[in-house]
Amino acid sequence: MKKYKDYAKWTLHHTWAILVSYIISMVVLIIIHGSFGFSMKDDGTYLSNTLMHIGSGFILALGTGILQKKLLKKYFPISYFWVLSLIIGFVLAELLAGIVLWKLEIYRGLINIFNNTNHFPEASIFAFAGLISGILQFRLFKPFYKKRFYWIVSSTLGWGLLILSTYLGLFAFLLGALLYGAVTGLVFYWILESKNQNENVT
Repeated sequence: MKKYKDYAKWTLHHTWAILVSYIISMVVLIIIHGSFGFSMKDDGTYLSNTLMHIGSGFILALGTGILQKKLLKKYFPISYFWVLSLIIGFVLAELLAGIVLWKLEIYRGLINIFNNTNHFPEASIFAFAGLISGILQFRLFKPFYKKRFYWIVSSTLGWGLLILSTYLGLFAFLLGALLYGAVTGLVFYWILESKNQNENVT
C-alpha cells in the first residue's frame, strides 16, 4: 500500500510542479524575447528565439529537477547533479534545435504548441532533452539498481508525451504533466523494486 501512495505522490507532485514551472518559464520566455526589443507579435531573430527557449527550458528543468531531488533523497543520497543534468538536457536540446532551425530558416517560436497545429517538432525537442538528461541521470542510480537504464526510456517518453498531449488542446498540457509523472514514477518504483528483489536473492 505504501508503494502505491508513494507512486501517487510522485505523479501528482510532478503534475503541479511541471504546470507551475511551465507557466513561470513562459514568463521568462516573454521577458527574454522583449529584451531584444520584440513583442510577442514579432517573430524575432533566430538568436532571440533560441535564447528565449533555452531560458524557458532552464526554468522548467530547474523546477522539475528540484522536486525530483526532494522526492529521491528519501530512497538514496542524491546530489544536485541530478538537477543540473535536467538543465543540461534542456539547454543542449534547445541549442541544437536552434542551430538546426536556423539552417532550415525556421523560427523556433513558430513550432511551439501555441503557434503550430503540428506538435511533433516541439515534442521531439522535449523528448531529446529527456534523452540527454536521462543518460546523465541514470548514472546517479547506485550500481545495484540493475534496471536503471529504463530511466532513460521513461525520461524520453515522459517529456515527449508532455507536449504530444496538447493535440487534445492546450489545456491538455495538464494531462501531459500527469502522464510524465505517471510514466517516470512507474519506471522509478519498478527500478526500486528490482533492487529490493536482487537484495532478497542475495
